[in-house]
Amino acid sequence: MKRQSSKQRKRGTILQAASALFSDRDYHLVLMDDVATRARVGKGTLYRYFPTKEALYIATVLDAWERVRVEIEEVFRDESRIGENLETMTRRVLTFFWPRRHFIALLRDSMENPEWRRAHEAVVLLVESELEREGLVGSLPGVDLRMAVELFLGMLRAALLYRDARSRPETLAHLIVKLYLDGIRGLSAGGPDAIAPGAITAGLVAAALEEPVED
Repeated sequence: MKRQSSKQRKRGTILQAASALFSDRDYHLVLMDDVATRARVGKGTLYRYFPTKEALYIATVLDAWERVRVEIEEVFRDESRIGENLETMTRRVLTFFWPRRHFIALLRDSMENPEWRRAHEAVVLLVESELEREGLVGSLPGVDLRMAVELFLGMLRAALLYRDARSRPETLAHLIVKLYLDGIRGLSAGGPDAIAPGAITAGLVAAALEEPVED
C-alpha cells in the first residue's frame, strides 16, 4: 500500500511539471528531457510512467479536466433555463481547451484512452439530462438523444479547431448555443424542412450580434 502511494506521488509530481511546461510553451516545443529535469526524475523513470510525450500530454489534460468537470456538474445543478446552463458549460469548456488546442487535434486517438472516454461520457450524460429536462429532443425527426448531444459537442470541437485570432470563448459559446437550440426548436416545430437557408443565415448574424449571457 505504501509503495502504491509513492507511485501516485511520483506520477503527480511528473504531471505537475509537465502541466507547467505545456502551459508555457507550444506542445511541439516541450521536450521530455525538460519534463524530467523540472520533475527532478530520471528519464527512465519518466518513460516508465509515460512512454510517449503524447501520452504525457493527454494525462496532463485529463488531470486538469477533472476539476473543470466538477465545476460543470455544479452548473447543471442549477434550475436555470437550458440556454443559460448550456452556455455557461460551453464557455467553460471552450475556455479550458483554448490554450490546449493540440489536444483537440488528438481527440480521435484520445477516444481510445479509457480515462478520456469516461470524461466524455460524463459530459454527454449531463447534456442529455438537460435536453431531456426541457423535452427538446423527443420530437426531432430521425435524431436520437445521443446523436443530438454528439452533434452539439462536435460544434465545440469545430469552434476550437477553426477559431482565429479574433475569436473569443464567450462569443463562440453564445453563438454555438443559440444556433443549436434555435435549430432544435425549429425542427421540432415544423419538421426537417421548416428552416430555410436564409433563416439560418439570419439567425447566425443575429446570434453573433447579441450579448453573451453572463454568469
